[in-house]
Amino acid sequence: MFKKILCVDDDPITLMILKMTMKKCEFTSIVETVADGTEAVRYYEGLLQNPSIDAPELIFLDLNMPQMSGWAFLDVFIARFQKYFPATKVIILSSSIDPEDIRKSRAAPCVKEFISKPIHTTTLLRLKSEIELH
Repeated sequence: MFKKILCVDDDPITLMILKMTMKKCEFTSIVETVADGTEAVRYYEGLLQNPSIDAPELIFLDLNMPQMSGWAFLDVFIARFQKYFPATKVIILSSSIDPEDIRKSRAAPCVKEFISKPIHTTTLLRLKSEIELH
């Protein structure tokens, strides 16, 4: 079981389903949520200010959000925060079916997988076993 997960998504229904699915398969102890990339940047800035707070082990990241997209957040995360949180892995969780999004996600070393919405219990169980092994 992961200790903490951050979900970055502007859709409250997606967040609710994700939380329920994670709870059902005992995926994580703590699920934190933010509504877009701008809030995610503020979240990580707060972690830098308070190193006693545990960082998320995984980020579930939507791509299409207002304010700051998932891609823009990922660029900021890699440039500013990854050196401080090198163990954090990113899972793209998107409704996009654009092959370019899938290709681009594979090019980022911290991105472990591209998953199409909605997420299912079987997918989380597979991710849990694969990521915990590494």
